[in-house]
Amino acid sequence: MSDLRQKALQKIAKCLELGQSANVHEAAQAIRMAERLMHKHGLEQADIDFIRMGITRAKQLLPAQPGQNILRIIRGINARFGVEAVLVDHKGLKRLEFVGDADKAVFAGFAFDILYREMHQQIGSFRTGLSGNGLSQHEQNRRVASFTAGWLEGALEKLPNLAGEHSDSLDDYLDQQFANLDRKTFKEQLKKSMAQLTPDFESGLKKGKRVSVNRPVSGKSTPRQLS
Repeated sequence: MSDLRQKALQKIAKCLELGQSANVHEAAQAIRMAERLMHKHGLEQADIDFIRMGITRAKQLLPAQPGQNILRIIRGINARFGVEAVLVDHKGLKRLEFVGDADKAVFAGFAFDILYREMHQQIGSFRTGLSGNGLSQHEQNRRVASFTAGWLEGALEKLPNLAGEHSDSLDDYLDQQFANLDRKTFKEQLKKSMAQLTPDFESGLKKGKRVSVNRPVSGKSTPRQLS
């Protein structure tokens, strides 16, 4: 893409953003300006959608074979933010990247790091509470799995729903940025990520609903967690 076309797309994207203003007069002017620029440079709406796409990398590196709990977090964030997660090989581990509308991708990466960290803290606390009660290791693991499933259900439910309609531009962007990645296999892994539940699911659900993830400001602010 030429520098001239790139600059034109950025100007148009800015106009379309102003076109959502609560000021009707300002919004109408911005939309007319966007239409004139699009006509001048021979651009279509698909071009604008594409320029808005971005990639945000989660800070947390993941195991080479991510477990079911990690997949649940990823699946939930994909659905709530309207992004798609991509797992990229990184020095024997996996690096998680969220792809979609740039602002949503930043928020998705931000949310993943918070939920991942808080999930492990909650699992540790719950497992400690089960120690010394005579349960077999198998039963402890079963109860921890159910508690974790409930916690994740509650935490993901608290995330804002920013998905909107699916964008073809997202698929195009993914194909361009990750041409050799097997996205189909990853999606199949997500579908298999459910486990058997015990009553501890409800306990986890209540705790999960106490988590709060705040939108980052310019990707720099520190999110708060409510416990």
